[in-house]
Amino acid sequence: MGDNKELNIEIYTLEWCPYCQKAKNFFKSKGFSYQEYDIGEKEIKEEMKERTEGAQTVPQIFINDRLIGGYDDLMAQKHSGELFELPGLAAQTEIYNKNWDLIIIGAGPAGLNAALYGTRKGLDTVVVAEALGGQMLETGEIDNYLGLPGVEGAEMMELFWEHTDKYDVAFDLGEKITSLAKTEEGFIVKAASGVEIAGRAVIVASGTTNRELDVPGENDLKGKGVHYCATCDGHLYAGEKVAIIGGGNSGLEAALDLTKLDCQVVLVEYLDHLTGDQLLVDNVRNNEKIEVFTSHGVEEIKGKDKVDKVVLSHAEKDSKKELSVEAVFVEIGLIPNTDFIEDRVELNKIGEIVINQKNETSLPGLWAAGDVSNIKDKQVVIAAAEGAKAALRVNEYLC
Repeated sequence: MGDNKELNIEIYTLEWCPYCQKAKNFFKSKGFSYQEYDIGEKEIKEEMKERTEGAQTVPQIFINDRLIGGYDDLMAQKHSGELFELPGLAAQTEIYNKNWDLIIIGAGPAGLNAALYGTRKGLDTVVVAEALGGQMLETGEIDNYLGLPGVEGAEMMELFWEHTDKYDVAFDLGEKITSLAKTEEGFIVKAASGVEIAGRAVIVASGTTNRELDVPGENDLKGKGVHYCATCDGHLYAGEKVAIIGGGNSGLEAALDLTKLDCQVVLVEYLDHLTGDQLLVDNVRNNEKIEVFTSHGVEEIKGKDKVDKVVLSHAEKDSKKELSVEAVFVEIGLIPNTDFIEDRVELNKIGEIVINQKNETSLPGLWAAGDVSNIKDKQVVIAAAEGAKAALRVNEYLC
C-alpha cells in the first residue's frame, strides 16, 4: 500500500456488495489503505446511519471524516477533480503524458490477464476501466475454474488483482471510455471525463452490461425496487416477496440466492421452459420458496415511490397477472460494451467484436478479448485465456 499518512479512508460495506468491492479496489489501485466496517453488525449499521444522516445503502465512504457518499459519488468527485483537492490524493497525470506500448480497456479476467502477460513480456502497460472486476463482482460461487473450487467471484477477482499487482502495471479506474481514434503512432482513447491516453496498441476487454426490460415503470423505479444485481441489493429485501425476470443461469442463481435471505421468489421467463443449466433448473423447481411462471413476460412495473406490483402477460394467451412484490430483479442477459467503438470495427448482429484466432479485430493494431468478443463460450477461464492470447499477439506485433 502507498503512504497515506494524510488520509483516513473509511468504508462502510457488506460482504457481498459489488459496489463496495469497486470502491475498495479503486483505493487499492491508487496504493491507499483503508478501514472497513461491515454493517452486517447492527451497531456498525446504526453508526453508519448516524454519520450519514440516514443512509441505508452501501458503500458509504469517508475521507478524513468528510462524507464522500457511495461509489457513484466517489467517481463523480474523481471526474470533477474535487476528490484530488483532498490532502494526499493526487490525479495520475503521468498516465496521460506518455505513449504506452499497450492500453487495455477493461479490468475483468480478460483485461487483467492481458495486463499480466503484456507486462511480463516487457510491454509498458496501462489498464483503464470503469471498475476492477467486471461481471465477476456480481457472481456468486464459481466452481469450474481449475485449482480454485468453490471460490466466490469477488474473492477470485481479489486473487487476480493481487497477482497482477506484483508487476509494474498502471491502472486508471473510474474512467468510461467514449471513443477511440487511430493515429500514426497507434491509438488515442478518450474517456467521458475528458482525459486521453495514447498507446501503440489496444486490447478491448470491456466486457458486458445488463440488459433492461424497456417496459413502463422500469426507469422511474430504478433504485426504488427495480434492480439489476440480486447479489448487490438482495439483502434490502430479506424476508420479502420479490420477482426475478429471466430463466437463464443468472436468473436461476439470483432466485436461489434470494431464498437464502428468506425471500419468496416469483421467477418469470418468456419462453415455455427455463434455459439455465439443468442442475440449477432442478434446484429451482424443487425449492418451495420459488414460484415459476414460464411463457410470461413483464408488461409493466407499478409503484409510486417504490415497487408495488409487477404486471405479467402470457406469451400466447390474452391474459394478465398482477402480482404484489417489493422488488423486481432483472436478469435477462448482457449487452457487449462496444458503444465507444462500434463505428471503428466489425461487430456481429448482437454487437460483439468479431475477432480471428489471433484475437485481431478488423482494425489493425486493435485486439479484443473476453465476453466483449464473439467467442462462443462466456466463461471466466476462457476470458482469462483470451486475454493472455491477445497480449502475446500484441507482443509479436510490436516487436
